[in-house]
Amino acid sequence: MSGWILLSGGNEFSDSYAKADLAALEKRANKNSPLLVVVTAPFPTQELAYKTAQKYFSKLGIETLMSPILSENDLTSENIDQIANADSIYLAGGTPARLVKSFIDTDAEAALITALDRGCVVMGSSAGAMLMGCKVVMPGGNEIGRGLNFLPNQIVLPHFGSAFPAWTQKFHDQKLGLVGLAEGSSLLTSVPSAPSPIEFGPVKYLEINN
Repeated sequence: MSGWILLSGGNEFSDSYAKADLAALEKRANKNSPLLVVVTAPFPTQELAYKTAQKYFSKLGIETLMSPILSENDLTSENIDQIANADSIYLAGGTPARLVKSFIDTDAEAALITALDRGCVVMGSSAGAMLMGCKVVMPGGNEIGRGLNFLPNQIVLPHFGSAFPAWTQKFHDQKLGLVGLAEGSSLLTSVPSAPSPIEFGPVKYLEINN
């Protein structure tokens, strides 16, 4: 894979993310191509979530399209091809399990990998950021499924506070790293991961324990 990913800490489509979002979108092969916004996660306010994204990115001079993938029942060949051929994709936050059902062990997962192989920029906030780690883990430590592993062997914790909670230790003991993203903070890196990712705002790490 040779694309880029941007992980953000939640409460997306706000001015605090403008610098990070624009930096990520500068990595697009075609700077004039629209951003494909995936609102699978924010059920039942998916239409509102897209309109919020559309308004926010319009202020930044970015055209958007709404992906028709609202659930795992929408994985048609046309919708999958749209993912695979996108230059940039935004996975909005919401319910993480909805993203796992639609984008893990499905044709949509393969399409995201194809897109990254083409140099796509995949952006995600909150649940969307969680999906890009190796596992999707809820606050409290409930593991709901594997992730895309675009950030290899890392678990992403959005809405992060000042310290890693005690429950994260069991995952650290599995030789997994953890990345904490406060609201308003983002992490931009190439895929495969760059040795020095670009940070926007406070990003906390619990390094892999070798």
